[in-house]
Amino acid sequence: MIMAETIGQRIKAKRIELGLTQSEVAEKLFVTQQTVARWEGDKHLPPITALEDLAKLFGVDVAYFFGGEKVVMHKFNFFAFFGSMVFNLLFFWIVAVSLVTILLTNWGMIGGCIISPLVVIYQAVEDIRPFDWLRFGSAGLLAIIAVAVLPIWWKLNTYVWRVLKAYYRYNVNSIFYEVTPAKRTKK
Repeated sequence: MIMAETIGQRIKAKRIELGLTQSEVAEKLFVTQQTVARWEGDKHLPPITALEDLAKLFGVDVAYFFGGEKVVMHKFNFFAFFGSMVFNLLFFWIVAVSLVTILLTNWGMIGGCIISPLVVIYQAVEDIRPFDWLRFGSAGLLAIIAVAVLPIWWKLNTYVWRVLKAYYRYNVNSIFYEVTPAKRTKK
């Protein structure tokens, strides 16, 4: 077996050893398959948080990726900050605010549908509107549909939250940390 020399080669070797595809790794880390390919091809070094997530996924220590030798420089990267801010202001916040608005609106609709039979009964009891079996049946049907959709909506919300959290972790850490493998000296 050839010993992997770079971080990318070590990622690829461990992925293949575990029988995972690039797409499977990407899905678990909430990145694209192309990102994993760039890491493995040593075209881009993954942020330290991505290496932590890879280490957890592969069941190894983070030091594995550095071959036992590593230099982690804690420094502010102005260009990463500027690019991140421009991208975040133009794209991420628009998407995040839109997603949160859509998610909250749908939670409100699901809640409204679930309590709709009680609203029909309340309106009849308080003489706001006369009781109507068709309205009550429609409200009951809406409540049943809402309860059926609830677990699916919960899973979708959890997935969106994890994607946004992973994006934030990787993006922010690329501004403040740069991982540089130690230079090997020839013996």
